Amino acid sequence: MNDLSPIEQRQASRIPGADLISAIASAMGEVKRLSKDNRNTEQKYEFASVDDFLAMTGPICAKHGLVPMMDEEGADIIEKPGKYGPTFWVKYTFAITLYHKSGDAMPTVHRSVEVIRSGAQAAGSAQSYVLKQYLRGLFQIPTGDKDDPDFGGDDHSDRNQQRPTAPKQEAPKSEKHDRDPGAIAAGLIAGIAKVASIADLDAANTDGTKFAAAWQWLEDNHPEEAAGVKKAFDARKNALTDEIPF
Repeated sequence: MNDLSPIEQRQASRIPGADLISAIASAMGEVKRLSKDNRNTEQKYEFASVDDFLAMTGPICAKHGLVPMMDEEGADIIEKPGKYGPTFWVKYTFAITLYHKSGDAMPTVHRSVEVIRSGAQAAGSAQSYVLKQYLRGLFQIPTGDKDDPDFGGDDHSDRNQQRPTAPKQEAPKSEKHDRDPGAIAAGLIAGIAKVASIADLDAANTDGTKFAAAWQWLEDNHPEEAAGVKKAFDARKNALTDEIPF
């Protein structure tokens, strides 16, 4: 004979992790749509930063006893071919486990992201992006980002990652008599000297940029000037590699 009351029977039959699931559900009910108050001036789009996510989810998680823990599992250097030589990326892999104050935990999930190797910023960018997307999916946080397949077009899920910007340089004019190889090379070298990160230098390797078009024209028609640009490019890249960004 069962001596338990109906309430005690329900409590005894609760599945493991019920407190954790209940806490997540309650937290989901308190999240709000995040406004995209940050703007990428180069790529011309608005986004919600990881600080926006943490400012909202932190107090909600604390209220419901939820603690997301994130650990870096690995960082693999990847070499990819570029127009003027190899570019180097880092594939970071993270393990994320959501704990509850009761001691329960969600199964650990693993997320990976590739970013251009640009010093300490690369690690921070990868960590921020993975954590933001995890919180967004866990609590179903609306942001208005157009990475839903229903919007059609390309996948924009990587918009929040820092993207490199090629050194600015006007492409050579189409008329041959207006093309001054010395002036074009000088402009490219001056642009290279102003670049502040390896990511921006590597962006010059991308087909379709004005910088790349000017460099390619020099290689095709004036190899001596092109060699000078390559020397400046390599020297600046070596200098940036030795710098530690803060």
